[in-house]
Amino acid sequence: MPYPPKFKPPTLHTYDDKSSPNQHIYYFRSQTGNIIDNNAIMARVFIGTLKEVAFDWFRSLPPDSINSWIDLATRFLSRFYEDDTEVTMDKLLFILQKKGESVRDYIERFRNLSLMYPARMAILMLLQTCKHNFLD
Repeated sequence: MPYPPKFKPPTLHTYDDKSSPNQHIYYFRSQTGNIIDNNAIMARVFIGTLKEVAFDWFRSLPPDSINSWIDLATRFLSRFYEDDTEVTMDKLLFILQKKGESVRDYIERFRNLSLMYPARMAILMLLQTCKHNFLD
């Protein structure tokens, strides 16, 4: 569907499978909710926020398989599932670097998870836990 005349899509954050899909949907809706009330345009603008793995996922969908904004958001959240369970010490101890994952990406993933840990951890303990879980 083409954009209406004089419509300029808002500038939004992008999603590349490295951040929270739930937060991305929430942010997208909070930024577009009062601006866009057209279901097809919402879907089109959302597609413009997808980058890298997320955009490749969208491109791999069968033609005409998305019928609405809600359908797209539901499929997006199903594909980029996020475990919203409580972060525990066990979870931090067992978040290992994935095969092929760069050290930088692993540290960022570990850091993001550790920020959701409800108890305050000493920086030294966090660093030791993170270092312990590197692949050999």
